[in-house]
Amino acid sequence: MKGSNWDFFKKNIRFSIKRLLLCAFILFVNNKLSAQGGYFIAKGKIVERESYSPLNQAYICIPSTGYGTAPNLDGDFIFQFPNLSLDSTVIVSQLGYRSVTFKANNLKSIDNVIFLEKIPNYDANYGLSDVRIMLQAAIDSIPTNYNNAPYYQNGFYLEQVNLPTVGAIKVNEGVLRVERFPNLKPKIEKVKLLRGRRLDWRGQTQKIEGWGFQNGSDLVCRSFETTIPDFLQKKQMDSYDFRLDSLMTTFEGLPLFIIHFWPLKSKTKGAKEGIIYLEPETKAIVRIEYKLTENGIKDLIDTKTGAVKIEGSATSAFFQYRKFQNKWCLQESRVDFDVNFEDRLDKKYKIDTHILMRYVAFENLPLTKSGIFPNEILLSTNNFSNSKTLDDEYWTPYNHLISSKEAMTLSNSLQKIK
Repeated sequence: MKGSNWDFFKKNIRFSIKRLLLCAFILFVNNKLSAQGGYFIAKGKIVERESYSPLNQAYICIPSTGYGTAPNLDGDFIFQFPNLSLDSTVIVSQLGYRSVTFKANNLKSIDNVIFLEKIPNYDANYGLSDVRIMLQAAIDSIPTNYNNAPYYQNGFYLEQVNLPTVGAIKVNEGVLRVERFPNLKPKIEKVKLLRGRRLDWRGQTQKIEGWGFQNGSDLVCRSFETTIPDFLQKKQMDSYDFRLDSLMTTFEGLPLFIIHFWPLKSKTKGAKEGIIYLEPETKAIVRIEYKLTENGIKDLIDTKTGAVKIEGSATSAFFQYRKFQNKWCLQESRVDFDVNFEDRLDKKYKIDTHILMRYVAFENLPLTKSGIFPNEILLSTNNFSNSKTLDDEYWTPYNHLISSKEAMTLSNSLQKIK
């Protein structure tokens, strides 16, 4: 091969080699970026160090990014976060326990066991004049301690109905987008279902169709920025007594006052008794837990009309906050009802039922424009898509809570029913 033909051939060879090298380089970069942009998924369990009992109220998160999750009712967790955060610090915490911190790259894909050590309450040396003054300061400090600008959370909602002798007969699970507008009057919250499913044992749940709460998310997604609890509102505070405990507890290294409260009169409408955990320096309320009094339960759950008689026997709740970028945000909330259902007409059944509603936030992000249209607002948690299985792939790409053992038992039972 001579002359111009040989030169042309050599140029083609060089061009082809360069093109192959360029393609290889682009493929390498794309693979690199893909690996960096992917997600790491860690599964494990959070337990108390001494007893090895599961801690289902713990929280595992990467504070710098806001990614976090909680264990399910059995203490098992699945934590999904970007690979780019593998060098970040993870913190695992629960009220009254010593927090644990470590690098995210210390997590394995499976079989992580995280131990938390309980911290005893300790004597508090302080001089205070009036607990009510301190609580009023906490209410006045809400715009400073909590978000005062619109933001949204992605979180997980669980609703589970149990019968004592049967176990779970209904499970609603959903990933929610919760938008809050604390700077608007009236202050509002909007909730949208991003993905949800429902397991329903129709032969059993038909007996409790008279249950009145059609939208459990409306109860558990409320936050201080938009809704101050009734017993802390000015008109209601005079109906309650408050006492500062002589002991203090901790949360993520912060000392917390323990304030007990109860109604002054038994006939106080919707009366509650419980505990407020308050950070003394900033007056931020970190946690509230309470139960309804006997008369309070009657105000909430006491239906004596119709074919089914519904009476409440116990109701309790807690709302836990944690700090993210110097603002306290709702981390988790849970409401439990013990309700009795009775067939009024021919006394076919009398059922003691436990109903649990739980919300866990995964992310806290600024909101510039609402992403929820009026027709997308969640109005009922009874309309989730029917399902018989509880596979994890259903939630991709969202974070989620692992289904509890009781929910899995219900799923197995439903799959056997033709």
